[in-house]
Amino acid sequence: MKVGILTHYDVNNQGAQLQLYAMYRQLEELGHEPVVLTYRKNYDFDPQKEKRNQISLGSIPYILKHFLFEKGFGLTYHNVKKYLCNKRFRKRNFRTGYYSLTPVDVAIVGADEVFSLELGVNMMMYGHAVNADKMIAYAPSIGQTDIQRIESFHCKALMSSGLLMFRHLSVRDTHTQNTVEALIGRKPAIVCDPALLYHFSLENISLPGGTPSKDYMVVYSYDARFVAPNEIEAITKYARAHRLLTVSVGTYHKWCDINIVCDALKWLKCIQQANAIVTDTFHGTIASAVTHCPMALYYSEAVNSNKMLDLIARLGLQERKLSEVSFDELERVFDSSVDFKSLDSRIDRFRAESMNYLQSALL
Repeated sequence: MKVGILTHYDVNNQGAQLQLYAMYRQLEELGHEPVVLTYRKNYDFDPQKEKRNQISLGSIPYILKHFLFEKGFGLTYHNVKKYLCNKRFRKRNFRTGYYSLTPVDVAIVGADEVFSLELGVNMMMYGHAVNADKMIAYAPSIGQTDIQRIESFHCKALMSSGLLMFRHLSVRDTHTQNTVEALIGRKPAIVCDPALLYHFSLENISLPGGTPSKDYMVVYSYDARFVAPNEIEAITKYARAHRLLTVSVGTYHKWCDINIVCDALKWLKCIQQANAIVTDTFHGTIASAVTHCPMALYYSEAVNSNKMLDLIARLGLQERKLSEVSFDELERVFDSSVDFKSLDSRIDRFRAESMNYLQSALL
């Protein structure tokens, strides 16, 4: 069966690429023919972001000002290399087709924050105008969007009418589940992110260039976070106290010892080989869990608290949470070992439930 995947396919971060790869490969293992459905993202609620994310001649002044002058050459150069690396990764691994023109037997919406209204309305994510006879939602998230935001942007009717067309509905977190239920009176199942669903085999994947031979800890956060002087000082102090190099893989942090550009699989391999990871991202948490890398977890109340807190609770990693990014908190968290046997058991149960949902939905 030809199965379309509707997700944030071109987002320039390793987590988004990893979950897309995982879903694509999982569908192939189930005997289907996956195709990534492309589209032009809507930025009606934050037009400035379009200049950054949809590269054109009109975006050049914005890029020069925002990146070169405000963030510096190092970050800009790193992000350009990462963009080209991720583009090559997609070209190498995925078939693609435009969502309204490419016929598929079934379209899967998810995962990632595809239901979010942070930037604008992407109607295809709610099932509108997709060239498919059957719509399935697999692990989408609505992010920090809530009913109040949906109503303030006058999107309730559009979202509700689309969601009612889905044959099978699942989501990634409780906040999204509650919001969908409030919209259409239907409570979707909760399933795991594709990056947890798929069993990655990393044996034949080499470490990315620049990975140190000495002991190191990974710092994984978007470049706009972990930038406060006290946070930098705390992480650096902890690393030095434990004779670890700081490695920022997949994102750029000037203060780290090493910054690495690589694709999503090499990113996962680099985390697997690390002595520790400090991260405030959803997929950074998943990567540490599936590779058995000791983790210290943080989150932003305004940016990603809904999905992070939900994931941490489901994986039983509450004791790995940092109350703040400080030396004492890092010492507290890393002084205790992770019970990876129990963690694997929770992941296996979650995987089994989620696989049952996916296979049943695809019948």
